[in-house]
Amino acid sequence: MSFQALRGTSDLLPEDLKRWTPLEKAVRDLADRYGYPEIRTPIIEDAGLFLRSVGETSDIVQKEMFRFDDRGGHSIVLRPEGTAPVVRAFIEHSLDKTVGLAKLFYLGPMFRAERPQAGRFRQFHQFGAEAIGSSSPWMDVEVIELCVRILQACGLANLTLCLGSMGSREDQERSAEALRERLRPDLGSLCKECQARFEKNVFRILDCKNPSCRAIAWRVKTSPFLLNEESQKRYDAVRQGLTLAGIAFDDSQTFARGLDYYTHTVFEVRAAGLGAQDVVAAGGRYDRLVEELGGPAASAIGFAAGIERVLMALGDSPPEPEARRGVYLAVPQAAVIPDAYAFLAQLRSAGIAATMDLDGKSLKAQFREADRQRRRFVAILGPEELKRGVLTVKDLEEGKQEEMASSVFIEKMKP
Repeated sequence: MSFQALRGTSDLLPEDLKRWTPLEKAVRDLADRYGYPEIRTPIIEDAGLFLRSVGETSDIVQKEMFRFDDRGGHSIVLRPEGTAPVVRAFIEHSLDKTVGLAKLFYLGPMFRAERPQAGRFRQFHQFGAEAIGSSSPWMDVEVIELCVRILQACGLANLTLCLGSMGSREDQERSAEALRERLRPDLGSLCKECQARFEKNVFRILDCKNPSCRAIAWRVKTSPFLLNEESQKRYDAVRQGLTLAGIAFDDSQTFARGLDYYTHTVFEVRAAGLGAQDVVAAGGRYDRLVEELGGPAASAIGFAAGIERVLMALGDSPPEPEARRGVYLAVPQAAVIPDAYAFLAQLRSAGIAATMDLDGKSLKAQFREADRQRRRFVAILGPEELKRGVLTVKDLEEGKQEEMASSVFIEKMKP
């Protein structure tokens, strides 16, 4: 019987990771530059965490969570997104008392039980950042800047940052009533899910996956969010800050973030070449979520980006060839393998990346393997070299060959 990866999941082979690894390095480097250390949360969480955070009317809760009961009957989910687990960790470990402002980044797999399609997977990967403990609009600027700079460092050039504000909770209450009045004449034309959302969470209609519902919701090409004076000043400050930071943005687009916890600033980053599913990163401010999950009153903002989406936007161009590094220890006769392996252990103990053939392949085949592995040096250790305590060393980058004492070679190769 032959098994395959489940639909909507995929194996990441070493060749695939040649594209993933530079992206992950860019995330880590930029997060460190902006002062965001890494946090890692479990991939399983209490189902109630997401019921309370993203909202019972969201697609994540209604259709997209992998949810099951453990042996004790406790309802568990595979995490569908990263913000709620980070907030849970912030509360559980009292980070407000130990670090005050918690600036954190994460990177890892997420899970949604939706129908697999282009750019949407059952197991997918995200990186993101959260800043918990600041209500300053300048923190909004920093988080958005970090998001854009990471995407640029990954190699994405043709990006559009779409910026908006959903206002405060009080603004949203007024906005919800105004949006219902706008949609009421077309209520019968909405899908059944949106008709149910009309009273429970009318804003979910704005990003319904049904194009006809979105067309009705955005027939009036203006934001449905009515901002009071204070909210408008805050939004203006974010726009001013992004301009000072040299981050171009488009605040004329009509969009809304679907998760229930967003307030004030929301944003999406879109990449050319992905068609309708062009959002590679998105986020916003969530000033009450920490308190609603049982923590202290703490304002926060964050974003998440889909790694598969970013790689799709980068296209299928092969990665740049890896720089040659390390040593391939070539053995022309199988009888020398025991002594050669002892020398290989010395190389590795000295911190030198080194490999060798253990199956008695021909010397020609070993050179081909050294080239495939992108090794810089091939060190030939045959019976004659072993007797004299030397190696015949070939530099595959410069094409030079020389004889060298084994002890000298180790010193020269040390990183």
